Amino acid sequence: MEFSEKVLVLRVGTFREADCWVRFFSPTHGLLTAFAFGGRRSRKRFCGCLDQLSLVHFRVSQGRQEYLCLQEGTLINGFGELKRDLKKLGMVSNCVRFFESLPFTPDGYAPAHELLLETLEALDEERPGSWFIPLMFRAKMAFSQGYQPDLQRCRQCGGPLDAHHRAVFAVQEGGLYCLRCPSGGGAKISTSRETLSLLFRLARSGPKEWADWVPSARVREECVHLVDAFVQCHLGLTCEGNRFVRS
Repeated sequence: MEFSEKVLVLRVGTFREADCWVRFFSPTHGLLTAFAFGGRRSRKRFCGCLDQLSLVHFRVSQGRQEYLCLQEGTLINGFGELKRDLKKLGMVSNCVRFFESLPFTPDGYAPAHELLLETLEALDEERPGSWFIPLMFRAKMAFSQGYQPDLQRCRQCGGPLDAHHRAVFAVQEGGLYCLRCPSGGGAKISTSRETLSLLFRLARSGPKEWADWVPSARVREECVHLVDAFVQCHLGLTCEGNRFVRS
């Protein structure tokens, strides 16, 4: 395998004195790890490219023993503003830990790469980032991977959910029911009309818009329960502190 494209560098580690390994995400090949031999000393082939959370154009080839090798790289964006802000760095680190835990399929590589890149670009702007961004990132990522529920109509009768003050989210079914219709078995979460409205906006917006969102405490709490349950059921991930583990 040999290719050349823009990728997002997620992690970099030392492998012997002058070499390093690089974990990156490609929009066509997904999550990969490759070796940059001599990368710690080379100023010509990898100048500024071997830092985590960077957009880099890499030329990648396959070594003799099936491992991938980085031949050269060009830095596109180092996201310097983001890296100087510890609060934003903490938020994006949470997003990346979730991202690395996801079981992507090939048709999900491109939308996942695009969403992570847009999130880095949004947090790199000179304005405060909302602490709510990691949660919205998880919801949006699940939606982009084909798990978006119908947030406007009842799963059973098809009636508009905004006609009711609250609705019921059936976690295992991944669908919403109005209060008039019986939902299926399993865990259920009562959800307000305001929370569904926010998630509907989320599904049709990008990370650069999220920084200005200031939902009420009730909506924030409902979103946390709803998104975490949804991610656990459909993506098989549970949040434990700052880690995401298979449930």
